Formats: sequence, structure tokens, C-alpha cells
Amino acid sequence: MKKKWIYLLLTACLLWSCSGNEEQTLVLNSEADLSGLRIATQSGSCYDIELSPRTDIELQRFNTLSDAIQALRHGNADVLLNDEMALNAYICREQGIKPILRGEKAYPTSFMFQKDDKVFPEAFSATLKRLKAEGTYDRIIDYWLNDRYIDADTFPSIPVPTEGEPIRVANVCATAPLSFMSGGEWYGLEMDLLREFANDLNRPLDIKFYDVTAAIMSIKTNKADILSGGVFITPERQQEFSFGEPYYDFHSTYFALDRDSENNKGGFVARCKHAIQKNLIAEDRWRFVTDGLLLTLIISFFAILFGSLFGIVVYRMGESRLRWARSIAKVYNGFIAGIPELVLLLVLFYVVFAKSGLSAEVVAIIAFAMCFASSAADIYKTALDAVPHGQTEAGLALGFTPVQTFFNIIFPQAVKRGLPLYKGLCINILKATSIVGYIAIQDLTRAGDLIRSRTFDALVPLLVVTVLYFLLVWLLTALFNLATKKKKVL
Repeated sequence: MKKKWIYLLLTACLLWSCSGNEEQTLVLNSEADLSGLRIATQSGSCYDIELSPRTDIELQRFNTLSDAIQALRHGNADVLLNDEMALNAYICREQGIKPILRGEKAYPTSFMFQKDDKVFPEAFSATLKRLKAEGTYDRIIDYWLNDRYIDADTFPSIPVPTEGEPIRVANVCATAPLSFMSGGEWYGLEMDLLREFANDLNRPLDIKFYDVTAAIMSIKTNKADILSGGVFITPERQQEFSFGEPYYDFHSTYFALDRDSENNKGGFVARCKHAIQKNLIAEDRWRFVTDGLLLTLIISFFAILFGSLFGIVVYRMGESRLRWARSIAKVYNGFIAGIPELVLLLVLFYVVFAKSGLSAEVVAIIAFAMCFASSAADIYKTALDAVPHGQTEAGLALGFTPVQTFFNIIFPQAVKRGLPLYKGLCINILKATSIVGYIAIQDLTRAGDLIRSRTFDALVPLLVVTVLYFLLVWLLTALFNLATKKKKVL
């Protein structure tokens, strides 16, 4: 009887696998054929805006192109809609997808500038005119848009001035051929145009990778001069921003899963080696991880250090005999408790310190230190209140001064009670630093995003980031446990 069920199960599995192989690649003859399909695209893009009114499709919005590709590959979407230049033949082959329909509409593309800026848009238009007259423009377009860069060992890099006031670029694209990082340098079609532009103005470039929403905020708040990343010129955007002369007209393209792709063939070990090579070894992408890890540690360390010190101030004000000091501490703690860390970070960076000249890393340390201080003050109060008041009286009766009584009697007992809570607070701040990418800090989490945007592989970058965060938390926990054991021995 058991053998019968085993045979039935094996037969069912065989039939299921065979039926999966019979699936054919989706075919579209026009955009009218999209009816009833699940369309994956990037949130806030022109495609998102144009397809939103359609009620006959299921529009799925993703923050990044790599997330949209993974949705298509895992069967959560039927079609991927993006720019024709975003996914070249090599990437399509690697991801097991293929273009099935070119969109009907063309989108003029250029760089976005601040609304009242008249200098940069005109200067870029002049640069573009010069490049076309020299023939340089045709060479740049041919190299990047005809996939000639794919087999290149090195990419052409146009030198730019290193001194002077930098042109601040908020870049929202880390995908070839428009713009991508390799060996710590930016390359791509738009990067070449920006370098030519910087040479004409005799100014250096300061390029930072932003989330789309954060990049728009940076332009509006004068944190950046230019927004790059394949920005389509639309009437709505022209009402809020200025644009240079369009450098190219791109079409939308619909992509579907390629059922005949060979990308999933091969053994498990071979696929793992290929994934590691692609995500970490190629173009020294492991440097994204090490640099991001270092920034995460720096921000976390100083946020904990300054937050601990500021927390003492907040605690003392809360315990002060002065009413105004207690009121300030109460309002501060209420404010920090009522605002998300991400919102506080954005407010400090784009509003409070918008014109201060402080770096994003310093602003992040201030934001997390403020959050840490509020919680630390509560921990100090809880730990100190847990020590019986009679301990203080006993110390004074033995002839200790108030300071000696505190550090020799009260403080060791308070540390023993408060250290577990303090440990949890440090771990929370360490994990909370993963949001600093919103203000263009390339921390550990953003490092994973940069790799994903280049390779469109979600597993390896996310796995590496997850393991590193786990190891950091484990190490921090071990250090606190070691400190606790030493206290017990004493």
C-alpha cells in the first residue's frame, strides 16, 4: 500500500515538472494585450504614472529595478516594464528574461536641475551642442547604448578638475549603461556627459547615490545641483524643475520570463560559484561591503558614545529641582518618542542642517545620538532608582563623600541592573543605522543595494548583509556578556 502511494506521488511530480516545461514565453503584439496581466515597474516612474489609470491590469510598484526583476523571475509578475537601455542582452541572458515588446511612446531624457537655476541647464545644453559638433556624442552613444562596454576590461574615464567648488550630483541610477560603480569609480553614458560638462565649467564632480525620493528632496532643498539617472522630461516635472537639452529619446520596453533560457542549468555548486563571482569578486564589488561596514561601525560607535553622554544630561535635567529643566527633558523625550527615526533623520538633513555644510555622516550621528540619549536617560533612571536609597545613606554614614558614595556603591549596582537594557539599546541603534541610505550614505545596507542594482541578484547581496549584521550583533552581545561576567566576579 505504501509503495502504491509512493508511485502515485512520483508520477504526480513527473507530470508537474513536464507541464512546467511546456510553458511558452509570453507574447505581446501591442500594449492592448496587457489586459489581465500583472505589470511590475518602478514606483514613481513615468510608466507608473501612465499605467495607473488602467483598471484592466494589476500594476505592481517596486522601489528598485532589481526588486521588479525578482518579482518577474519568481512568478509574482507576468511582465516587467522599464527603459529599453536598462536591460541589455547580457543582463537579460543572466536573468533569464527577454524583451517582448517595445513601447509606443518615446521619452526625451536629460538631467534635472533646480527650478530657478538658469546657469546649469544652459551650460549643459552648450556642452551637448559641442559634443555633437565634435562627434564625441556619437562615440559615447555608440559605446554605451550598443553594448560595446560589456566585454571591456576597463571603462573609459574622462578626467575632471580636482579643485574648486564641486558640482553636487544626486544620482538615482546604479545600473549600466547609464551609470554604475566599478572599482570605486562611476562609469556610464550619463557619467561621461557629466564629466564633459564639469570640464567645460572647470569644476570637480561630487556624485552620491540617492533613493529617488531623497534625491528629489535634495534638489528642492539645495543639497544637490543635478539629479541624474535617466530622468524623463514630462510637463509635470517641468513645472517643478529645470531641464537641460535632451540627450536622448528612450522607449519603454516590456520584458517577460524567457522559458528557453539556459541560465538555471548547471549544478548547485557551479551556480553558487558564479553568484559569488558576479556579486563580490567582479569589479571588486566586495569593496562596497567593506566600505559600507566601516561606515556602519563609525556611525554606530559615535552615536552610542555621544548619545550616552547626552543621555546623562537629559537624565539630570529630568531629575532637576528646576521646573524648567524638567519641562525641557519631558518635552524632548516626548518628541523623540513620537517621531520615527527615519523622519527625524530626514528633517535634520534636509531642513535643520540643510545649509550648515555638515556632512551626511555627521547628521546621521546627531540623529541617532538624539534617539539614543532619550532611551538612555530612561535606562539611567530605571537603573539608579532600582538601588535602594538606604545604600546612599549607608555610604555617607561610613564617611564617604557623595561622589565617592555614588561611584563606589551606587554606580556598580546600577550598572548591573541597567546593562541588559543598555545592551538592547545599542543593538537597536546598530540595526537602525540601515536607514542612512536615505541621505546618500553608502552604509552596509546601501552596499547591498548597489550590488543588487548592478547584478540584479537579490540572494547573495542580501545574504552577505544579513550575515554581517548578525555577526555585529552577536559580537556586541558577546562584549556586553563579557562585561557582565567581570562585574559578577568583582
